[in-house]
Amino acid sequence: MSEAAFKGPTLGAIDAKGRLLIPAGFRDVIAARGGGRTLMVGIGMARRRCLMAYSSDYAEKLKSEYDARHGVSISPQALAERSALFGSTGSFTIDDAGRIVLPPGMKRAGALGGPVLFMGMWDFFELWDPWTFLADPQLEDGQRWLVEGELEAKGLPLERPA
Repeated sequence: MSEAAFKGPTLGAIDAKGRLLIPAGFRDVIAARGGGRTLMVGIGMARRRCLMAYSSDYAEKLKSEYDARHGVSISPQALAERSALFGSTGSFTIDDAGRIVLPPGMKRAGALGGPVLFMGMWDFFELWDPWTFLADPQLEDGQRWLVEGELEAKGLPLERPA
């Protein structure tokens, strides 16, 4: 098993030109997993209002697991899952400065506009509006404190600005 894993929370932002800087540590994981400068980004799973991002090796794992569950089925359940996993995903090239540009629909799907919380999930990471993340009533206290610390470090309020 590769030691290259997406871990921890990091706070970034979408700039005025719509560019999102991928943290250097996350770019290193993508490269170590054989993804080069390609990042796959799709909608959050399990009705989470975020985006899910991963390298090409994880995309292959998702496809293998999908095939094991559904094969070539075109049942309504299989088609719904296929659409969520693959039809709602884009491939983005990370530029020389470490950035990608998310299209408007993706930003809307993830409720992203300014600050962006990168939440490492080992094989993938999620992109969150930090205040949406903090609003989850099932959020563990430890995660809340980590994200609040990230907001404070960037001089951002703990409550969503008006």
